[in-house]
Amino acid sequence: MNKNRLKQKFKEGNIKAFNTVYDKYCDAMYTICLRYTKNTDEAADMLQDAFIKIHEKCDSFNPAYELGGWIKKIVVNTAINHIRQNNKFDIVDSFESFEATLEEPEIFRQEDNSANIQDQLIQILKEIPTGYQTVFNLFVFENLTHKEIANYLEISENTSKTQLFKARKLILKKLQDKKILL
Repeated sequence: MNKNRLKQKFKEGNIKAFNTVYDKYCDAMYTICLRYTKNTDEAADMLQDAFIKIHEKCDSFNPAYELGGWIKKIVVNTAINHIRQNNKFDIVDSFESFEATLEEPEIFRQEDNSANIQDQLIQILKEIPTGYQTVFNLFVFENLTHKEIANYLEISENTSKTQLFKARKLILKKLQDKKILL
């Protein structure tokens, strides 16, 4: 089935098209869920909830757009809602003032597609506080601005910036501790 036909059949609610879409995107979306939680069972629950929503909303999909982006948005929203509903979003506040002009560590400017580094980063993300983890994911992986993150999570922009700064600092330390970075 070609891409446009698949998108149209998916929109119409065709179960075979939905199963094809599920098979195509399941693994990548599971990886996204793992970035937002600390265990595999929660990630599986998030993924299941997301695909239920995807199935329920398939008629609202616009075939003029990419299916993967639409699915990813629903998965991320489901993950964030899951964190909110379970009161697991712990913002680690600081009374220090924060300047947005802080220099980014070099590690976050480079693109490294090594599966080993990626797996270790996902493991490190599981080890940091949920507030750090969530803001880091939204900023780095979802490319949201601090203003968008603040609106999305109902926090201030400065809190978003502080959480990202602290997440990066902690991730960098953990990468150094694991001898991934010198």
